[in-house]
Amino acid sequence: MIQIRNKIGSVAPKVLTNEGVAKTDNYKTEFNNGATEFKFDSGIYGHKEVKERLVTLQQGKCCFCESKIRHISYGDVEHYRPKAGWVQNNEPINKPGYYWLAYDWDNLLLSCQLCNQQFKKNYFPLLTENSRARNHNEDINNEDPLFIHPANENPEEYIEFNEEMPIAVDNKIRGTVTITNLGLDRELLNEQRKKTLNMVSDIYNLAKNFPDNPPELKKVAKDKITKYHVDSGRDETEYASMLRCFFRKNPIDF
Repeated sequence: MIQIRNKIGSVAPKVLTNEGVAKTDNYKTEFNNGATEFKFDSGIYGHKEVKERLVTLQQGKCCFCESKIRHISYGDVEHYRPKAGWVQNNEPINKPGYYWLAYDWDNLLLSCQLCNQQFKKNYFPLLTENSRARNHNEDINNEDPLFIHPANENPEEYIEFNEEMPIAVDNKIRGTVTITNLGLDRELLNEQRKKTLNMVSDIYNLAKNFPDNPPELKKVAKDKITKYHVDSGRDETEYASMLRCFFRKNPIDF
């Protein structure tokens, strides 16, 4: 999980600032008249303009697990704060949700279907439950979310890796909750990351730890591992956070 730096300060798609704003105003009026459930328009928040912009800004990667998704899936437009209802722990869904953020650009991300539909769902736990904004008249800035926002924060301050396994930095609760509740340590995802890590670590060891190798071979290996190091700094690289952690622990100092 890395910070989606491209999204910071980006301009919202027009469909959100036009149709989305109008719908949001309607929801606020409905809530003031006693409504707790709302009909959301996926044609607005899931509009082609919105999804394609997210694909571009996130470079085809899931905002949570960093897997490249567009070659096997369309991906989901994910609401960081759930629009219809929220769950703190494992209780039944609480309504209303963050209806006033259904079309809010800051609240929309692109995720893979597994992260969104199997794990995150309507979960949105807070450190202090009584800080929750329960309607549009309350301030979300007073909340203390346990899920890391991958655009507004740097997840690498909370999550690092022990080889391919994500772990919380200094046992920080936000790292632990994000890993567990979003399934970032699920078995098949770990297996996929391990394939990438094994390839990189094999080249690293070839370049550094085999003194009997011919100089030509060591140079080829060092050039290759240097490229992997440079690529890990690029946000479009799959599992960049894991690779950055590897190189912090294994510098190219030879």
